[in-house]
Amino acid sequence: DKTVSLRKDLSEMHEWITQAEEEYLERDFEYKTPDELQKAVEELKRAKEEALQKEVKVKLITDSVNNFIAKAPPAAHEALKKELDVLITSYQQLCSRLNGKWKTLEEVWACWRELLSYLDTENKWLNEIELKLKATENVQGGAEEISESLDSLERLMRHPEDNRNQIRELAQTLTDGGIMYELINEKLERFNSRWEEL
Repeated sequence: DKTVSLRKDLSEMHEWITQAEEEYLERDFEYKTPDELQKAVEELKRAKEEALQKEVKVKLITDSVNNFIAKAPPAAHEALKKELDVLITSYQQLCSRLNGKWKTLEEVWACWRELLSYLDTENKWLNEIELKLKATENVQGGAEEISESLDSLERLMRHPEDNRNQIRELAQTLTDGGIMYELINEKLERFNSRWEEL
């Protein structure tokens, strides 16, 4: 019976949508390490692509139901049409939510990479200061050498505050979202205490 076959197709597709929602959208994700975060970005990208590939299946079911309804008395197939409408809505919502979550995680990953880049820049600058301080402590000679050494140190100290502010803001954004809270706080603490000390 054609109705039974169509209902089976609709039911299987509904099942797949429910599974995808449970797997990727209703599960509580915790990202404690960069590996976990990167893995989640890749996993969601795959899920999003898999959902888009199901578009062909949804279209085939839609065509089959519509062709069947066109040849049959309307009253008998109202329920089938309703089921199809529910399926299409559920499928479109799933695609939209998967895409939204993937984009959000992509932004979070970019935010993490940016934080690392700023920390790297600032730590290189702190290394320079450390070397310069050691050189200043060992300055031999007269007033001219000492003056030159102080000028050189002063130039280094004119380093803009912007990077440090960016580090603070990026770290705050990530930890507010519960992303790698311990790891970021540890990196920040190490950086800030070194910065203050130098």
